[in-house]
Amino acid sequence: MKTLSVVIPFFQRKPGVLGKTLQSLEAQTIPQGWQLRAVLIDDGSPLPARQEVVGYELTGPRTMHLVEQVNSGVGAARNHGLKIAIPKSDAIAFLDSDDIWPSDHVARAIAALDEGFDFYFTDNRRAGRHESHVRSPHVPRTAELISEENKNSGIVELPIDKIVGLCLREFPYQASTVVYRKKIAPLLRFSTHLKSSGEDVLFFTELLARSSRVGFDLDSVVECGESVNIFFSNLGWDASRLLNIKVDRLLTHGVLAKAGFLGENNKALNESRINTFTGELSFHLLRNLLKNLGKATPQAWRLLKTDLGAGIRVFAGFPQAIVGKLLGKSAPAEAD
Repeated sequence: MKTLSVVIPFFQRKPGVLGKTLQSLEAQTIPQGWQLRAVLIDDGSPLPARQEVVGYELTGPRTMHLVEQVNSGVGAARNHGLKIAIPKSDAIAFLDSDDIWPSDHVARAIAALDEGFDFYFTDNRRAGRHESHVRSPHVPRTAELISEENKNSGIVELPIDKIVGLCLREFPYQASTVVYRKKIAPLLRFSTHLKSSGEDVLFFTELLARSSRVGFDLDSVVECGESVNIFFSNLGWDASRLLNIKVDRLLTHGVLAKAGFLGENNKALNESRINTFTGELSFHLLRNLLKNLGKATPQAWRLLKTDLGAGIRVFAGFPQAIVGKLLGKSAPAEAD
């Protein structure tokens, strides 16, 4: 019997959200010879997962394993889940605790693995934001790459080098859409130092680089929820965690610059991302140092302590940020 393990980090305040996610697991069609094992990690949630799972039993060949830990962040929660799942798994999937899989998600993913794909992912929709992430304005190059195959249905195989580059530039994935073959990266884990952004970019970039074949499913869409989302709820200029996100994005690409799995083209692309994020952080850090010293200082110190070179470049960008402001430019533009 083969096992697909589903790692579910849980941190919620709204009752009933997890129940819908578990219902979508129970509704899955499980191919013969496979079993589904949900590993639910309560990451010190203010609403206990133990309370939320009452009345939502999974039936065979589906089982659930609940673990409770002190709040450590989504990366640490997923790592705890991977530690439990990896030894007894043939394939790994992620499912956020407010997301919903279509009933054939597992069957379609396993069929793709049986066809020789190492990494399988689908589109996703997010209420109030987009009906199709890969066709949204946020990931135009991903849509272009998929459309080059001239297919309307089935699995589109994507070139490894190009899809790694898209992970660096656009990040067209959402964790809940991904299923991968365990053996391609059994020791790979999420960064626990990046709390607001980037831990998924690091993980999936390396996972893609280690894959031999990557497939996108044209016929499936995962429903993404909005209950607790640190990233999307903190993108406004005065959001409480905007600086955290900006620092984490720069640190993420600094780590990737030192990694050994990027090809030459993607190394150059990553360097351009570093330049862009350096300029963005210079602007926002200077703005916050002038407006709210108490909020900006810890992030400035964290950046310098973690990557001194990156911190120096950010501070060296202050004059350019000031000149840009004087010229009427509100913030550095995202690189094309």
